[in-house]
Amino acid sequence: MDVSTLWDEARQELSTEYLDLVGFAIAAAEALIVIALAIVLAKWLRRRTRRSIASSALGTSVATLAAHAVSIAVFTLAGSFVLGLFGANWTALLALLSVSTLAVGLAFQDVLKNFVAGVYLLLERPFSIGDRIQVSDFEGTVESIDIRTVALRNARDERILVPNASVFSEIIVNRSSYRTKSLSLTLEGVRLNWPEIERGVRSALAEVEDLREPAPFPNLERTGGEGATVRLTVWHGDNASTQGAVLSALHEAFPDASIVVDD
Repeated sequence: MDVSTLWDEARQELSTEYLDLVGFAIAAAEALIVIALAIVLAKWLRRRTRRSIASSALGTSVATLAAHAVSIAVFTLAGSFVLGLFGANWTALLALLSVSTLAVGLAFQDVLKNFVAGVYLLLERPFSIGDRIQVSDFEGTVESIDIRTVALRNARDERILVPNASVFSEIIVNRSSYRTKSLSLTLEGVRLNWPEIERGVRSALAEVEDLREPAPFPNLERTGGEGATVRLTVWHGDNASTQGAVLSALHEAFPDASIVVDD
């Protein structure tokens, strides 16, 4: 093989490599443009989606969820387009995406279950922020409704995180659905007979405003040498001052008794 033949083969190989390098550089530049456009478009769509849905009856939680979904969709399409610029095989890409989706679904099935339940809670809204609900053995005021958990605050100022899947599958008692709250009390050491206790409770609470049906009815738990123990549930409106008025009225009616607020 002479020198001219070697030179021709080398020049042809260099030309091929040069064309491949130029093609890669062009694809990389186009990919950067696509990514930049995707970032701008995702921000714009996310802002418009959050603004339009938050002003509707769906609320800010659904608006945030929809905004994130729009961003994910935009970046997914942009990523697919970028892979296509570099010559990715669409059939192989779809197969890889299907297998990856199945693997992620199996690995994070509990997370996905809570996610789906969270979407349902945000859309269906069986309760709202500030409502007092009971889920299974847990009761408290709803502080937030997130994609994975519902945050409750109980009477002891403890923060309870209940998985959305549990909220979705359990029976929910919404004690604030009619804008009413309940106050459960125990009166200990009441040194009166039962008719006097009944009259005293009704008379004490008769002057308290914003009480709701059903009317308070005392239940005698036990009697002994230290007096009677009486349980009482009072339903009232969504007003924090009403609880204080109830406690003050009962303290005046039964000054020798101790009053315990039940959880």
